[in-house]
Amino acid sequence: MIASQSLAGKVALVTGAALERGIGRGIALVLAERGADVAINDVSHEAQAAARVQEIEELGRRSLFVKADVSDPGQVEAMVGEVAERLGRLDIFVNNAGVQTWQELAEVTEDAWRWITGVNLHGAFFCCRAAAEQMRRQGSGGRIVVISSVHAVMPFPSMGVYGATKQAVALLAGVMAREWARYGITVNHVGPGWVDTDINRDSPGLRTEEARRATLATIPLEHRPAEPREIGEAVAFLASEAASYITGAYLRVDGGLVIGKY
Repeated sequence: MIASQSLAGKVALVTGAALERGIGRGIALVLAERGADVAINDVSHEAQAAARVQEIEELGRRSLFVKADVSDPGQVEAMVGEVAERLGRLDIFVNNAGVQTWQELAEVTEDAWRWITGVNLHGAFFCCRAAAEQMRRQGSGGRIVVISSVHAVMPFPSMGVYGATKQAVALLAGVMAREWARYGITVNHVGPGWVDTDINRDSPGLRTEEARRATLATIPLEHRPAEPREIGEAVAFLASEAASYITGAYLRVDGGLVIGKY
C-alpha cells in the first residue's frame, strides 16, 4: 500500500452501511482494509449490521453499529457522539445513506417525497454538519465524503426526486468545502453510476434481460455495473493524505455512463 493512502489510526463512520449488497458495505470494508476503525450506521437491519461489524473486526480493526435515523438531527448528533466516545475520535465521515423510488413525477406521493428528501437531503445536511462539528472540536481536520450520484448531473425519468436531492447535496458539498476549509476539513462527493446493489432491483432498466442488456450497452467501460468496492476505493482515496489538497471535487465512478449517454 502507498503510505500516503494508508488510513492507519483513523476512525471512520459510514451511514447506510448494514446491507450485504450495498455500497456502504463496500466502502466500510475498503476503509478497514486501509487501516481505519469503522463504525457503521443504519436505521434498521440489525442482523446484517452485526455481520458487517464482524467482517471489519476480522480485518483487525475496531467496529461498532450505531442505529440512527439520519433524517432526525437529534439521533444524528447522538450517533456522532457515540462514535467519538467509543472509538476515541472521528476523522472520516462518509454520508452514504440513501433511498429512492421508481416513479414518474406525476406519481410521487407526499410520503415518498418526504422519505426521499428526508434521508437523501436532510440526512446529508444533518450528518455532515454534526461530523464537521466533532472534527472542529478535535482540532486536527478531517475528511467528509458524500455519496451523490451521476444523477447530480444527469436527469433521468422515474428518478426525479432522487436526482433533485443528489443535485442539492452536490451543491451543499461545495459550500461545506468552502466554509469548513478553515478547519482543515475537506469535503468531496463521489457519484456512482449503476451499481449492482439491492437499491436498483426495481429499476426499469433491469426488469427484463433485454432491458438489462440495453442498459449495460450504455456503459462504455466493460459494459458492466460497478462493484461496491470500486466506490469504496474512490472514497478511501479522498479520505487519505494523498487527497489532502482536494476539496469541493466531484468524482464520478460510473464506467463512463454519463459520457456514454451524452
